[in-house]
Amino acid sequence: MDVFGFLDSALQSEGFVIGYYVFTVATSLILIKETKKRILDLKDGIRSIIYAPIAFGILIGYLLTLYPIVEKIPILNWSWLGYNIAFGPFADQGFWGILPFIPLLLYMFIHINHVEELYFRKSKKMVLVWAVAHVAMGVKLHMAILLIPIGFLFKYVYDKKGLNHSYAMHFTTNILVVMALFLTLIR
Repeated sequence: MDVFGFLDSALQSEGFVIGYYVFTVATSLILIKETKKRILDLKDGIRSIIYAPIAFGILIGYLLTLYPIVEKIPILNWSWLGYNIAFGPFADQGFWGILPFIPLLLYMFIHINHVEELYFRKSKKMVLVWAVAHVAMGVKLHMAILLIPIGFLFKYVYDKKGLNHSYAMHFTTNILVVMALFLTLIR
């Protein structure tokens, strides 16, 4: 077996995926004492959740138009995992693989979305880093590229209204994504 085959096999192993997910959740659990503050920050930025449908609309528009075409381009369709690890280590199993992890996902959004807005909206370059960083979560390359205009939209709100507003918009966008995913899985 060559080095790349071994590496691919190791990254796809159930033990590695579970360990990576535990690491991802642990980073949010470390911030448990800040949960009340993050919820108050969401409340402070609540007026900007009205912009979340714009970001969500970009995603839906992409999925309905370009996604079927881009999915056929091998390099853009690449993902080390095939799905976003944030949905749980068994997301590849569909509805029942994701359902038990939804509460943890929502909790992680409270902290991770705040950290993302705090660090990745300071410059255009950091928005690009944020989009590419999603590849480490298992997101396909073309989906990471799609996150660039969405990230710039979050940055616009961050620049005009501040951290808590972009945070509330980001959090709400992710809630809409989870609800849409959930609806597609239960049909």
